[in-house]
Amino acid sequence: MVLFPFQAEGDVLSGILAWLPVLAAVILLVGVTTWLLAWMSRYFAYLKTLESRWLDAPTLDLIHRALVTVWIVFVVIITLVIVQIQSAAVRDALQWFLARIGAVFFIIFVIFAATIAVRVFHRFAAYLRGELETKPKKAAPPRALALTEIVLKYLIYTIALIIAVLGAIRLLPPQDQVYIQSFLGTLPALDPATAVALLAAFVTVIVADRFVDSVFEDAKGRTWKLTSRALDELKAVTRYSVWAIGAIVMLFIVLGVLLSAQQLIIFAVAFIAFLIFLALVASDPARNALAGISLIRGDAFDVGDRVRIGDDLVCDVVSMGLATTLVRTPHGEAIILPNARLLRQPILNYSRSKPWGLSLEVAVGFDVAHARVQDLLTQAAGQAEGIVAHPAPAVYAIAIQGDAVLYELLAYTDRPDQIPQTTSALVSRVQEVLTAGGVRPRGSVRQG
Repeated sequence: MVLFPFQAEGDVLSGILAWLPVLAAVILLVGVTTWLLAWMSRYFAYLKTLESRWLDAPTLDLIHRALVTVWIVFVVIITLVIVQIQSAAVRDALQWFLARIGAVFFIIFVIFAATIAVRVFHRFAAYLRGELETKPKKAAPPRALALTEIVLKYLIYTIALIIAVLGAIRLLPPQDQVYIQSFLGTLPALDPATAVALLAAFVTVIVADRFVDSVFEDAKGRTWKLTSRALDELKAVTRYSVWAIGAIVMLFIVLGVLLSAQQLIIFAVAFIAFLIFLALVASDPARNALAGISLIRGDAFDVGDRVRIGDDLVCDVVSMGLATTLVRTPHGEAIILPNARLLRQPILNYSRSKPWGLSLEVAVGFDVAHARVQDLLTQAAGQAEGIVAHPAPAVYAIAIQGDAVLYELLAYTDRPDQIPQTTSALVSRVQEVLTAGGVRPRGSVRQG
């Protein structure tokens, strides 16, 4: 007999009572999850206020989002585990999903770890270059580690992708592996020896990189043949070579797993042919790079020096690279010169020629005494702007031209970057002093 209009009977009531623990567990799990996510958000907000040489704010945000996503997926799985107690359909779907979730998580974890490793190395390289608020004891050059970052980035991603795919396939159920092998053939074994070889090669490259850096830094205080700039350039080339060789070694370790012995030999021959072709194509850049090393070792000029290249190119050195040098003419024209060209031409460094000698040739008639000409020309040089007192100007009689004597005025300036202006001032003073002294030159006044 039904006593109340809303009274439940028999199976309905027992069904509701059976689901009550499930619902309570789900509600409790959601509550705990909400609290943990809120605490995690506050903690990562705190971490972003700290200056770190390893992790920046975008990387911390990426880690935070990844952890939130993983936790939400974990909560969904736990919820399904709780629900499947009362649902056969959910139980079957959950079994199918759990059999494959390991492979999915393995791919995501490996790629995520590679991404974090690349970001951490980029951040640490910025710290070494002194680009962060926290500074190292000695900052690296601005372009240092640039190529190393690029090589290491793609090397990490390539190795991570290979490990992720092969490892994920191995974690799939046997029936899925059989299905994949029907399309791809027999899968190569990701044996521990290969993993150990890759790890050993990677560690060896890092140790070699640190060793090269230490050797060249130590050489700066010991060598007298190479300048500090030359050692920096050579160190960069050596470190790039170490990383390139390491990448090739690790590539062949991976290919040793993926390819047969015959296929590996064919690939090695093709790879060597490609390197030879690349060397032929890049012969000019290689020559320029070698010429750059020779110029740096010879220490022909520094950035900021005024030089004359060849017979007519007077310019200021703006920057020096391994392959090219950027100069700027007195008219403001920027010129990029291949270092191989600089190595073939004579270079006159005005900035290192202080004081720089200026020569004027003046022809004066026999009727003017040598002492008078000497006094007038010396007086003019002493009054010209830009001419220094030491060494003192000198006048020499160097030739006889008809009824005149050819004199050479040799004066010195400490402004090699203003030679045209100083020469103009010297010629003007010679004209004024000779005119005031009643001496008229015969023929032209020539600049030496």
